[in-house]
Amino acid sequence: MAQTLRVAVALSLFLLVGCGSIQKPTVAFQRMSIGDVTAQGFTMNVDVDIANPNAVAIPLTNADYSIALGGVQVVNAAKVKPSASIPANGHGTISIPIPLSFENLLSAEEAIRKGGGSVAYGLDAAFDFDTGLPVIGNQRVPLRHEGTLNVKELLSKNWGTILNSPAARELAQKVLGGMFKL
Repeated sequence: MAQTLRVAVALSLFLLVGCGSIQKPTVAFQRMSIGDVTAQGFTMNVDVDIANPNAVAIPLTNADYSIALGGVQVVNAAKVKPSASIPANGHGTISIPIPLSFENLLSAEEAIRKGGGSVAYGLDAAFDFDTGLPVIGNQRVPLRHEGTLNVKELLSKNWGTILNSPAARELAQKVLGGMFKL
């Protein structure tokens, strides 16, 4: 019994000392690109660089995000489950696909018009990493990024989509004017 207790205490001390050496990964915004434009909307592909300062690989288990366009919250606490492991003492680039609808853009239509066809966006995200250590559990790393979405360019490059989507036509009318004016 005494030997079992000594082993348990030694193991606990080993884990506590070892856990102190596990550092949080860092997450940095790299770029945002537009993809998959359809009559329903489009995808903002957000690429982030993740640096792992640890001597062991760390799996990325979950990510969640919220998006605001022109100060209007359009996506709140959406979740994705990227399957990635960041190598020991290494970096990895993860792409988070964020689907947005033309209805999302319509909710920020006033800000888009005031911005001359562009709108500021705010991305709040968090990434969960599994340390593999029960004492520490998951490590959560936040990310905040602000940028500009050029809606005028998005609409101008996708005429076929605009013609097939009532929400996109309405948005084009309000943002582009011209042939889309009533």
